[in-house]
Amino acid sequence: MRHTALIWPIALVACSSTSSGPPATRQEARDASDSAAPSSESDASNDGSKLGTEAGREMGRDAAIDGASVFPVDANASETGISTDAADDTGATSADGGTVCTGLFCEDFETGRIDPTKWDLVQGAGGTAVVQQQVVAHGKYAMQVHGLASVSDYALIVTKSAPPGLRGTHYGRAYYLITPKPLTSGHTQMVFAGTNGTGAANGPGPFTKLRYMEVANINGGWQIGFDLLDIAPLVEEVAYPSGSPQVPTMLWTCLEWQFSDQPDAVNLWVDGMFIGVFDDQHVSFPGGHTPGTPLYNGKSSGLIGEYTLFGFGFHDWHPNKAFDIYYDDIVLDTKRVGCLPR
Repeated sequence: MRHTALIWPIALVACSSTSSGPPATRQEARDASDSAAPSSESDASNDGSKLGTEAGREMGRDAAIDGASVFPVDANASETGISTDAADDTGATSADGGTVCTGLFCEDFETGRIDPTKWDLVQGAGGTAVVQQQVVAHGKYAMQVHGLASVSDYALIVTKSAPPGLRGTHYGRAYYLITPKPLTSGHTQMVFAGTNGTGAANGPGPFTKLRYMEVANINGGWQIGFDLLDIAPLVEEVAYPSGSPQVPTMLWTCLEWQFSDQPDAVNLWVDGMFIGVFDDQHVSFPGGHTPGTPLYNGKSSGLIGEYTLFGFGFHDWHPNKAFDIYYDDIVLDTKRVGCLPR
């Protein structure tokens, strides 16, 4: 079996209240793996050198995903403050001031709260999520999640009953604004989709059996891939997009993704520009994967099973300073959603 590596397993959310922390050996392995992740500033021009200081983890990021485009870092961001309104995006608006829903599932937070009929709210170790009016992309409201420094905390909203049409290959779009600049934390999950597995193992809390794909940031760059938390040892395989494109900060940004389980793959776009792909041809971590060979246990399809849970917010494994992420105009559909017109 390939890539049964124990890496920084992401504790994500399903609709359960059962929680169990990982044993010390899992924590140690996660810490060791995060030390090998790309750094935010020094890796911006990575030419294939070692990603971290741990011996044996040489795997050039430029070779990880061939042909991916590089997003210009904070091209329009102010050095002295954040842009609090995406006023130049002029999509159609609904009666309450939000955007018209164009997909199978939408959330623009224009009810002024986290709707308990749509979402489970899961917070831990001091992480919080609220709907607020000060920093918005469109309309009057957006969600703000707040993370602390020096603790592994989380705040996520997770769908209670997503449309059945999203259980297979699907696309997502969300506007986000993240602070501060530069990002320094190791592995901060932002978006995930997956389902609870039936394996005998239990991964780290707050929910222990999730099989999922994710979009995350790590030390200021992007990370895309999958985790299987119901298998021992825990399985994680990810890609770091070629050229080390940095996560835009301090301004509203259009984030798009595609999650597929047939075959298992993640595609990522930022402000309409393709950033990178994760599949059996493109694996950055664990090292040693031969492009085109199966991802795990002889398979490169069906590793997740289906997508029944969709989450937005954050789970930060190694925060270095307090931060906020704002979310607005979330859409999930079976076709690419696209950014709102400017």
